[in-house]
Amino acid sequence: MACILRGLIRLSGLDKCINLVELNLAGNQISKIEGLEATLQLRRLILTSNKISAIEGISHLSRLEGLWLQDNRLASLESLALPQLAQLPALRSLYLQNLDRLAPNAVCRTPGYKAAVLAALPNLTNLDGERSPAALNYAELAAEYDAFRANPVPPKQWVVPDVAPWLAGVSQEVPMGGGPGEVALQQRHAKLLPLRFGAAPCVSGQVVKVIDECEMLVRVLGEEIAKFGRQAEARKSSAVAS
Repeated sequence: MACILRGLIRLSGLDKCINLVELNLAGNQISKIEGLEATLQLRRLILTSNKISAIEGISHLSRLEGLWLQDNRLASLESLALPQLAQLPALRSLYLQNLDRLAPNAVCRTPGYKAAVLAALPNLTNLDGERSPAALNYAELAAEYDAFRANPVPPKQWVVPDVAPWLAGVSQEVPMGGGPGEVALQQRHAKLLPLRFGAAPCVSGQVVKVIDECEMLVRVLGEEIAKFGRQAEARKSSAVAS
């Protein structure tokens, strides 16, 4: 069962909420953590944006996995009661500010804040939104990224060399039907064609022959398409007339 409450100045009235697993009290005027003696099943406690000045009243919550306390009045490491938090076996997430460093408690600006929290709570896997906080320093990474954005590395200049066309010097106009034109083409490109078509050398006359056959095939296909079109029109006219 989850519960969200608004307009509170004091935490009370939860004596019968024995199956409560999530309690969201964000955006209230609560100044003290209390009244949670019966909520032994509680796993997520959200107290963002209140007036809490000390962590207390939760040492008995053995199943508590996440504690959200951004934007409160926690001013020192002592106010975090780290020895008590260390006694919570299931605690894995602790938020005292947001990942973007907004909504911080004053303690988050204390020198050595992060190192002290991680030393006291080595089982945390999420501190202020930083996953694996002991392995990565997200604040340093963010600063490095901001510096890179402010002074980006200029792009490399790539120069593409001029490459001669692989058919340079070969005429693409192939005379059809053999005769003197085909003979002249074979003589003119006898040294160019054998190594330009396929892995194995081929004879220029064979290339010209293949091109001629392709052009003849295109012509025949065009005639067949036109013939098919005329037949279709004839059948259509016959159907209309009948």
